[in-house]
Amino acid sequence: MKETRCIICGSKKNGLEVEEDHVIKTIRWFKKNVTHNEKGARLIVCKECYPRYSKNRRSYERRQLLYVGLGLIMAILLVAAGQSFIAILYGAVIVVFMYVLSLLTYMPKVLIPASKKR
Repeated sequence: MKETRCIICGSKKNGLEVEEDHVIKTIRWFKKNVTHNEKGARLIVCKECYPRYSKNRRSYERRQLLYVGLGLIMAILLVAAGQSFIAILYGAVIVVFMYVLSLLTYMPKVLIPASKKR
C-alpha cells in the first residue's frame, strides 16, 4: 500500500483522502515524465491540520470565483469595445489567465466518507 502524506504538514499520518483532480493529475504526470521523481504517495489531510486546510480551501474557492469573474468582466468589456474575432480571442486568453492565476492558492478537495457527512 502507498504511504500517506498530509498535504498541509507533510507528515506520514492517516486522515481524510484528497480528491485526485486535474491539477494533481497534471503534477503527478509532470513528476513522472519530466523530473522522473514521482513518489506516488496517497495525499490526505490529517485531523490536526483540518482546521487550517478548511480555511485555505474556502480562501481558494473565493479567490477562484473572484478571479474568473473579473476575467469574464474584462473579456465582456473587451469584446463590447472591439467586437471582432481578435477581441474574442483576447477575452478568452484573459479568462484562462485569470483561472491559472487563481491556481496559485490551489487547495484540493477532500473526499468525506458518506458516514461522516451526517
